[in-house]
Order: sequence, then C-alpha cells, then structure tokens
Amino acid sequence: MRVLVSADIHLGSPIRSAAMRNPDLGDHLKQASRDTFTRIVDLAISENVDALVLAGDIFDNDQPDLKTRAFLISQLTRAADAGIPTVLVRGNHDALLDHRAHGDLGPNIHLLNKDTPSVEIASVWFHGLSFDKTHVSKSFLPDYPAPVPGRKNVGLMHTSLDGSPGHDPYAPCSEQDLVSYGYDLWCLGHIHAPFERSSGPVLAVMPGIPQPRHFGERTGGTVAIVELGNGTPKFERHQVGHLRFVACPLDLTDCTDVPDILRILRSELEGVRDPERHTAVRLLVTTGHHTADMLVALADEVLDTIDRLFIDKIKVTAPKQLVDAKTDDLVRLMQQELTEPGFQVASKEILEELRNALPREITDELAEEAMDDLLQEAIGEVTLSLHAGAAK
Repeated sequence: MRVLVSADIHLGSPIRSAAMRNPDLGDHLKQASRDTFTRIVDLAISENVDALVLAGDIFDNDQPDLKTRAFLISQLTRAADAGIPTVLVRGNHDALLDHRAHGDLGPNIHLLNKDTPSVEIASVWFHGLSFDKTHVSKSFLPDYPAPVPGRKNVGLMHTSLDGSPGHDPYAPCSEQDLVSYGYDLWCLGHIHAPFERSSGPVLAVMPGIPQPRHFGERTGGTVAIVELGNGTPKFERHQVGHLRFVACPLDLTDCTDVPDILRILRSELEGVRDPERHTAVRLLVTTGHHTADMLVALADEVLDTIDRLFIDKIKVTAPKQLVDAKTDDLVRLMQQELTEPGFQVASKEILEELRNALPREITDELAEEAMDDLLQEAIGEVTLSLHAGAAK
C-alpha cells in the first residue's frame, strides 16, 4: 500500500503579519494554501496512491468559514471519485471539522475520533484520535486502539511529541513510546518542520507544513508518500508548496551609488527566483549608509520588472566597524544595557503585552526566544540613524 501523508494545511489562515508588510504578498499567501492543497490532491491522483492521510490542522481557526470547508470537501471528493479514500484527524485548529456541528464530510472520507477511532482500507488498519478542544496537555497514546494482529497498522496523531522550539506542548508523547506501540507507520502533524524517525520496522513521519506562511516556516513545502511493504516503510518527499521563503544576504558596506545598488539588487533577486514557484525574499543587508525604508523603495522598483517575486522583509545590520567615536560609544552603552537584568525583565514584560494585544499570526514573530534578535535589529537601526546624521 502507498499513502500520501500531509498535515498542517491551515486553510483560511489570515496571514496578517506578511500582509501588514506587503499586501501583495499577503494576498498571494492566502491563495497559496488553497493552490497547494489542490496540488496535494493532484499528486495523490497522479501517483495513484491507495489513501490520502491528513494528520490534523487542515483549517487554521474556528471561524465559521463554510466556503473554505466547501473547498476542502470538493477537493476530497475529487480524490474519492478517483478511487482514493481520505483518512484524517482533527488538530487543535480544526473546529470546522466538527461533524456534529457541520455534518459529515462525504463518502470515502474518514474522520477518526474517539467514537470511530479505526477504519480498514485494503486490509490496512488506520487508527487516530481527534482534538475536541484547542489544547490537550496529556498524551493521546494510551487511548489509541491496540494494533490489529496480522495486519499493517497506521496511526494518525497531532502532537508536539517531546517538544519543539516555537511550539507549545500539545498532546505530548515521547518518540520511544510512539515507535514501540506496535504500529508500522505513524503519520504525524503539528510541528511544521518535516522530519522522520525509524526504529526497526517502524517509521514515524512528520510531513511538515506544505505551504509555509512566513519566513520561520521556510523548511516546509513538502508532503511524503510512504510505501508499506516488507520491513521498514519506505518514503519519499515531494515538493508541493506554491510559494517559498528564502534568505538573501547582501553586503552594501562599500556601495553608496544608487545605480550600483539597483544593479546589485537586480542581480541578487534574479538569482533567487524560481521559475516553478513564487518566492518571498528576506533581504539581510549589511550597510552603514542605507535605511530599510530606502532599500524597500529601491527593491520595489527592481521588482516591477521581475515576476513571481516578493519582498518579505528587509533587515539591515550595520557593519561591525563604523567610524565616529561618539556615536560608537553610544552604541556600546546600549549594548551593555541589553545585558542588565532589569532591562531584560522590562523587555520581556513589554514583549508579553504586545503578544497579548496583537493577532496570533503576528505574535509568532514575537516569541521570547526572538527578543535578542529584535533588540539587535533596533540597535542596528539606531546605529544607522546616528551615522547618517554624523555624515551630514
């Protein structure tokens, strides 16, 4: 049996963070999750897999967006009409999959939950449990059905496993407990970076987010096709993401002439362009002369003649050695202040206030572990302003 494994589609994600910086990019990202899901179904049909497996977070929120739900049903029906059943579980974002509130998804679409935790497809047993609330602090594993003797057994689980940076603990479960449960394959969701683990004849695969929504998810963009046979299941990854995020370092320390900057920008941006996919670029610029606003304006001018390319963000860093002792002394004092315990506490309090006030999609970029980078970015902007003023 061959199954296509995906998770974390996040249909209906509002993409507020990217849209605030670049409305055009925000619009493309909103459509990209749908286009990517269409590609997933296309791949399942073209590869003639035996089942499509979705391990949670098919939707992004609990808003009653029935148009998005209708899109999901139409795509899964397209797979069913091609003879490909779908097996899925609800993740912590999936209120729109509640069959009690919104009805069944349709024939040959199997939503596994505590009332119906198992389904047999072509002599292979699929087992899974769904989230009934947005946060589950204990492991689901003890409640999973025992493996069916003499058959291949596949588990679907939406879980943070032992924990992952940037992810709260959701239905935590140790990898060792998972692979020793008696199933042949585990199809996992929740962590947006893809990975796989094998232990003897058992494979656990996390396909990752198929369509990244921001720069921090740039390792995503794939799904997995797994073949169940003799021995450890075999898998291969397939690229399905409609839009990718890339980093582009750029050193403009010795460049002061605007035509030269435009030439360098054009060369670098054309170099990261992908003819098959849209690309969102984060420019990481080292310069002592140019502000982020100026570089955004110049990049926008270049992009007028390059299609399928967007600027996600421009981060400016001052060179380590800048002249003008007075301004450098001030910067050194600011750097020292960053290490003071009182400053650290106050900064964390302000950061938490911002996280509570802003939409969740933006708070992803304001995690506590990102505070040092945010402060360094702020000092970089101050350094540039000081030296720009000194140069006048």
